[in-house]
Amino acid sequence: MSDKRHDARDLIFGTDWWTDCDDVAALDILLKAHKKGMINLRCVGINSVMEYSAASVDALCESEGVFVPIGVDKSAVRDGNECKYQKALASYSTKKPSISDCPDAYKLYRKALSESKGGAVIVEVGFPQIIAELLRSPPDEISPLDGKSLVSEKVSEIRLMAGRWDTPNGREYNLCAYPVNAEAGSYICENSPVPLVFLGFEVGYEVITGKDLPSEGLVGLSFELKNGSRRGNPSWDPMTALAAVIGDDEKAGYRRVYGKASVDPGTGENNFTEDENGSHCYLIKTMPDEYYATEIDKILKL
Repeated sequence: MSDKRHDARDLIFGTDWWTDCDDVAALDILLKAHKKGMINLRCVGINSVMEYSAASVDALCESEGVFVPIGVDKSAVRDGNECKYQKALASYSTKKPSISDCPDAYKLYRKALSESKGGAVIVEVGFPQIIAELLRSPPDEISPLDGKSLVSEKVSEIRLMAGRWDTPNGREYNLCAYPVNAEAGSYICENSPVPLVFLGFEVGYEVITGKDLPSEGLVGLSFELKNGSRRGNPSWDPMTALAAVIGDDEKAGYRRVYGKASVDPGTGENNFTEDENGSHCYLIKTMPDEYYATEIDKILKL
């Protein structure tokens, strides 16, 4: 497995890891892919935080026998509400790291990229501000390169679960929830030196996964505690994660629409100008919803 991973793509995962459980499913997919040597998961960045965010991420990683550094956006929104699944998962963590124990996420990204062989993929299923902070970062003791140069040299593409692309002036939570999210999304669209791949709200809303997960597993426990039942959950984040693992969107069941994405820095509304030579794209499903649900559930039940 270690030999396989030596040739695998480096991957950095960002998540809002808040109250929804599709983030848990997404990370579980990446952890299992890492164990199989399909990717090399370098670190996890949390971009909205609650009391048990770091410990619950650590617990899921530990449950899969994968130990990766966890970083936090130190300026992220702090939510004082309780998330039942986070508290439950945190109890399984041996180290039980607190938010204050974690380094700045953008610095962790800089370290991971400086050590990467190149061709890394950044996958963001939450708020975009860590990526914006990475792009803005100056040279430092970690790397003599500024953020844009480091990303240009070491990253092949950035994949984001963000936006709504089936309508003009789309509105989606990851870009519209707070002013900082809108500004960061706008900055990334205007300044990313590498291709951006968006999976929008419209793609995952009707793909329902996690209906019948064993509750003794941490993913199943998260789904049950979040939803209060086993009715499943929309699959924006696990679809984004699985497409990144597969690494070929056509094989993953998507068609790319190329062009230029834009995000209003004030409102977070997104728009797209089609251009076959554009460096941005959004994904359109080419298979029935049940296909994606079946593939994701198959992995989550492993």
